[in-house]
Amino acid sequence: MRLTAILILALMLPGLVFSATHTVKLDGSGDFISIQAALDASAQGDTVLAYPGRYFENVVIQTNDISLTSLEVSTNNPAYIDSTIVDGMALSPCIRVIHSRTEIYIRGFSFTNGLNIGAGGGMLFSSGSVAYVTNCKVYGNTASTGGGINVIGASVSLSGVMIYNNYSVNLGGGLYCTSVTGFTHSIVFDPVNRCSIYNNRSGSGQDIYIQNAANDLNVYLDTFSVAVPTTYYAIYWPEGLADYQMHFDIMNAHHQEIDSDLYVSPDGDDANDGLSPASALRTIHEGIYRIAADSLSQHTVHLLPGTYSRTDNNQVFPIALKSWVIVQGSGMDTTVVVGEPHPLIPVGYGSSDKVFFTHSEPLVSIADMAITTQGTDNSCAVKGLLKGSVNLSNLRVYNLQPDHNAAISIWSSNDYESVWDNVIIENIVTPDMGLADIGGSISGKISNCKFRNAVSTYTSASVWAYPLVSFMGDRNLTFENCEFSNLTMSDDNSNAIQVGAVQFPQQQNNFTFNNCLFSNISSQGGIMVSVSSNYPNMDFTNCTFAGNESNTYTLMANGYVSITNSIFDNDTPYQIRVNPMDISVETSTLNIDYSCIKDGLAGILQAPENTVNFLPTSISGDPLFAGGPDIHDPLYYSLSGSSPCVDAGTPDITGLDLLPYDLAGNWRVWNGRIDMGCFEYGSEPYVDNDDPELPAPPEGIALSLYPNPFHGEASIRYSLAKNSVVELIIYNLKGQVVRTLYKGIQGKGEQAIAWEGRDDKGRHVASGIYLLQMNVDGKEKYSRKLVKI
Repeated sequence: MRLTAILILALMLPGLVFSATHTVKLDGSGDFISIQAALDASAQGDTVLAYPGRYFENVVIQTNDISLTSLEVSTNNPAYIDSTIVDGMALSPCIRVIHSRTEIYIRGFSFTNGLNIGAGGGMLFSSGSVAYVTNCKVYGNTASTGGGINVIGASVSLSGVMIYNNYSVNLGGGLYCTSVTGFTHSIVFDPVNRCSIYNNRSGSGQDIYIQNAANDLNVYLDTFSVAVPTTYYAIYWPEGLADYQMHFDIMNAHHQEIDSDLYVSPDGDDANDGLSPASALRTIHEGIYRIAADSLSQHTVHLLPGTYSRTDNNQVFPIALKSWVIVQGSGMDTTVVVGEPHPLIPVGYGSSDKVFFTHSEPLVSIADMAITTQGTDNSCAVKGLLKGSVNLSNLRVYNLQPDHNAAISIWSSNDYESVWDNVIIENIVTPDMGLADIGGSISGKISNCKFRNAVSTYTSASVWAYPLVSFMGDRNLTFENCEFSNLTMSDDNSNAIQVGAVQFPQQQNNFTFNNCLFSNISSQGGIMVSVSSNYPNMDFTNCTFAGNESNTYTLMANGYVSITNSIFDNDTPYQIRVNPMDISVETSTLNIDYSCIKDGLAGILQAPENTVNFLPTSISGDPLFAGGPDIHDPLYYSLSGSSPCVDAGTPDITGLDLLPYDLAGNWRVWNGRIDMGCFEYGSEPYVDNDDPELPAPPEGIALSLYPNPFHGEASIRYSLAKNSVVELIIYNLKGQVVRTLYKGIQGKGEQAIAWEGRDDKGRHVASGIYLLQMNVDGKEKYSRKLVKI
């Protein structure tokens, strides 16, 4: 339009001197053969007119009041948009408008194959610039943020622009906008000559991500990915606490989400419908993208057995999670997701180091799989930002090297209760993060989880290291049957485990720890800190803190702290520190009941204004653990028959809210009274109403299983009174032999053997209930239940 007007005025007023028009033709018949050369020769007010062709360039506009057009501007023929192409060659953005360049007009081009390891793959508008983009196509571009178009503190008007099939590893697959210091962004959509934005992919905000919004935004579109956008497709974050909204006016939807469960297989094809295992999709990202779900109708993306990686089957990472969608594998042993960074985006830019990513989704769920990474020394299994809850179950996260984020790093919300069950995070070495970093305000229940075998190598004379395990709770947060073991902090004044609380809104928080083991943790700044404002309730029931080493304390807590049926036996100057609070507002109270505390009252560090009640039901001294050859084995801290902690717990467990089984999966109360600590001496496997009935065991043989339930390997330990012929056989519930673990002569004393969940042919067995039968000298038969998950 603008060029046409200039030409008309030139004909009407031939005596005047107007701005120049520079023609660009690849065959050399124009003024220039490259767009950049024409722009470099242009002065303010000039026009660069590119004729059809594929221009392999990374164009930079550095002059004010420049028009860059194709022949579409004078002909109104859309064919010139498709035939006049700027190809970024996967080197840099296709086109970039630098800082504070104004009155930039771009019309009638296709921009594709651009790449930016930072922001803006197809088009990048820098701070202070003012641009008008008309009748262009932006597709097939890649960036860490803003795959198609990136607007950073600029003002951009879009008219008839199509943004599709772009990809960003972090935010805004199609369009990303943000403000920067001193420059507020502005984006305007033409309500008449409408744009289309669809089928883009990103870690968050598949099509649009706009932050630092300073007002409401009207988005007029011909076509969007779906008719009713959710935060999965479009995210709008106002500046500060303002309540600005993004209002869509959409004429057409690119696709209809599928109201059904979908299936994904390493051998599938994204051209399939995904409705059955036989027609499975290939990429997890595509399955989540296609599925429909809401709070009343959750659906599941089923991952069939196999390994999912970028190398093996072109998986897209990070995998963007969608609210109310359950991503469920076939089991920890059979479904493995291996995260790998984008080959063109270095680790540390955006989210190329994350496997699963959720942003602003109210509730997402991941279950029944293992997650690890390769090809990166900075990795995160699950990353969640800003709000929402993440439910995790039957999940193993292992062999990561988290740096910028923990292995699981979530900024949670208490709008929904979070549920973690049987989550194992292990074998982690980190320069400065950890296994779990849960911020925001998580509430809910963490059950049967294991945080183990991790080292933080970070050291500093002035800055604390991040804890290896950190939860910021709110309202009610419960840990039950959890294991925290074999953790090492290299820094000399940092804590290994931190459980804190949000400060706003001010309310009393309730933190509960039941049947938990804290063992073999080395952290000179303290083993565990559990603190909160507003006089929290903190309950530690049937917990074992043992084998830990620090030059300060084992546990620091504040508020109303209750320790019941627990054991503290650690190489620390103080077993417990009652954290002094602001005495002008509140003090702390510590009650110790039916517990074994090394050094008794002398093992407790307190401020004078706080209250410590070491009740006469509690004892001090050696708890006499069962021990064994491996101090890192949790069963090392089970009780021996001579332990003073056996049958020494509270006679009345009413109100303790304990599970019916202990940390090893055995009955929590045995021999008529509960023990101190997380293991019950001499107890048998817990059997609920649906489990098979086992024969009563004979006397004289101590047989222990851990963990039970187990996912990868179960440790079987037993003691023999004399040299004996021993058979260890695993049966299924049909009575069929699954595995003969051992058959032969064994000597007197402690014995140990492991079952890795395989049959006699080396195949992984299915999840379910199995029976371990121990035959001794062909006479005594001893049966125990094992649960594989």
